[in-house]
Amino acid sequence: MPAIALSSIVAHGVQRECPRPLHLRNAAYAGQFDWDTVCYDVYRAGRHVVFQGPPFANFAALLADVPALHRRGFPLWPRWRRIDRLKAGEIWLRSDAARIALPDALGGDSIAVQPDMSSLFAGRRVIHTLSKNNDLQWIVDWVRFYVSVHGADGVLIHDNASTDYAAADIEAALRRTFPAIALAVVSWPFRYGPQGGLAGAVDGVETPWDSDFCQTGSLQHARHRFLRTARSVLNVDIDELVLSDRGRSIFAATEQSRAGFIKFAGSWIVTATPHPVPEGLGRHADFTYADSTDTGQCPPKWCIVPGRHARSRVSWSVHNLFGSRANRVIDREFRYRHMKGISNGWKYRRWDDAGFDSARHRRDDALAAAMSGAGLQPAAAGALSPACVPE
Repeated sequence: MPAIALSSIVAHGVQRECPRPLHLRNAAYAGQFDWDTVCYDVYRAGRHVVFQGPPFANFAALLADVPALHRRGFPLWPRWRRIDRLKAGEIWLRSDAARIALPDALGGDSIAVQPDMSSLFAGRRVIHTLSKNNDLQWIVDWVRFYVSVHGADGVLIHDNASTDYAAADIEAALRRTFPAIALAVVSWPFRYGPQGGLAGAVDGVETPWDSDFCQTGSLQHARHRFLRTARSVLNVDIDELVLSDRGRSIFAATEQSRAGFIKFAGSWIVTATPHPVPEGLGRHADFTYADSTDTGQCPPKWCIVPGRHARSRVSWSVHNLFGSRANRVIDREFRYRHMKGISNGWKYRRWDDAGFDSARHRRDDALAAAMSGAGLQPAAAGALSPACVPE
């Protein structure tokens, strides 16, 4: 498949208004914030052209001057709608235009309306993630698990400006191993955004999660341009493996659920193992132990039937389906295993240095059996690529 193009729009001579007060911005904030992306992409979704980006904030006034949204100087109110959310913005325009002219403040040129790609995943069970510099072998193992254990037959990855390889390298690695699946890898070169909570703390004070637009943007982009007619979609990261305590597919269970949506919690799988694994050089199958003293849960992830949820009422986000009553319920049958050892440390160092303790570390037999049944191998069975070796 040729590279998937984006029609991005950036502001000229003006910056996005920042949602976080100055006294809550740490030293890293300014360098991480997306100051100028107006739209990640402009694309077709059925009968509509979608202008999709971070929250528009003060950029809404610039978009209001797009000629396609007017006729004889008046807004085409019945033909377009703006949707504003905490971490995303969209304009839906009923139009068959192939190009959209832009006002001077947005470059003064015209941009192509990128094609609707929902037919690629129509009727498929799709895993989706945002990834950056995850080792290619990790990505292959992740796909292998979901194909074998849950019956996935579609993979959509947004690659967030990886420096160890190109998006085309991910696609090539997956096509060699899984020639029958529907597959797309989108180069998503936008700033991830400043962290909230303790990661973005100022003088020990936690900050709101109000400025990290990139991942929510990738989810909404996946939803509208690619996955509207998918059979079901699972939102998990490369280091997250979902299991049912009844042996069911998460896709099948979601499709059969009343809400067309299942939200589930996660728990950590530690790096401690009976056999030595060098930091950064393990594979999923190397890690099968949980810490019996850790009773906490990881933030939830979810699976959804896209066609059963209205685009204007709900929003896909990393841990939530905002706007849906079903978002309040955490399912007890499904749980994902969050693999500490499958990480390049982009957020913080996750490696456990305490070593293996047979009295403390409990083997997750269900996880071990599922990975073995899916054909996942420990690192000793195959070396990782240099992308996984820490500097």
